[in-house]
Amino acid sequence: MQMWSWNTQPNSHAQRKFIELIFDRTGKYANWDPPSEIQVGSYGRIDKATGNLSVEGNIYSDKFKHYLINAGIDPESDEHHAKDCPDESEFTTWSKNVKRIEMDVDSYAGVPGIAAASIKGTWQVKKGTTGAVLLMNNPRMKHITSDALGKLASIKLLQSMHLVTKVFYCPAFSLYLSDTSGEKISMALLASAPAVAPVGTLETKASMRWWSDTQTGLARHGCKKEHCFTPLYELLHVRHPRNRRSSPSPERSGEQLWVPAPVPWAPLHEDGTEVPVYIHVSYRI
Repeated sequence: MQMWSWNTQPNSHAQRKFIELIFDRTGKYANWDPPSEIQVGSYGRIDKATGNLSVEGNIYSDKFKHYLINAGIDPESDEHHAKDCPDESEFTTWSKNVKRIEMDVDSYAGVPGIAAASIKGTWQVKKGTTGAVLLMNNPRMKHITSDALGKLASIKLLQSMHLVTKVFYCPAFSLYLSDTSGEKISMALLASAPAVAPVGTLETKASMRWWSDTQTGLARHGCKKEHCFTPLYELLHVRHPRNRRSSPSPERSGEQLWVPAPVPWAPLHEDGTEVPVYIHVSYRI
């Protein structure tokens, strides 16, 4: 079977494939363009053609205040404000057809600083499949409180929308999407020498940069000193009641009133195009 690459497939859709692979692994949506901020409290729908979130509003906007008041939420209360979780050292995830293997640091001796890299690894993609890897350095999660989510579920406008309930912010990210050649890729976050401190400053911070040896896949990287990238976010929708059953369902509250919003497309081929769905119809003569 002849292998293909993203550059030779004019009708391929890398963005949707990456989002699908990361969602299958984490239950959260990947942001193909992490420098474009995804904001907590945004609501809207996922564009089926692109996988982007089409934002229609935000629960923290002035226009939304009357909805909050009617739902019993004080817009100025601590309950309503999004919360920041403590920073984590790193967040790494990869799709189910990718295996992380031991990195042979000695074979990359020519890459300065790789032995001391804060994030480093080697990933092997199963041949004939498309694999995805997402790395975040020092991520910080911002989220809507569970109490607020319980009350937000009663707002009719949100019952027909998807709501961004958690967002991961980080100062450095790397995302990788393979083709089907079975590539083995190594990646590392390297520290550069600190720049000369400007007059009047007390300290300097070493800058960071990503290194990878990918040859055939798609890779995107970003490094800043601030938590300005949003590579991953949680998207939920209100849990709709099922048909009446013989036994009553358990009482739910808070975040339990919400469920993950599934990707809005049929399963995808390895190149990100949709798998045709055939319906067999039989006629009785």
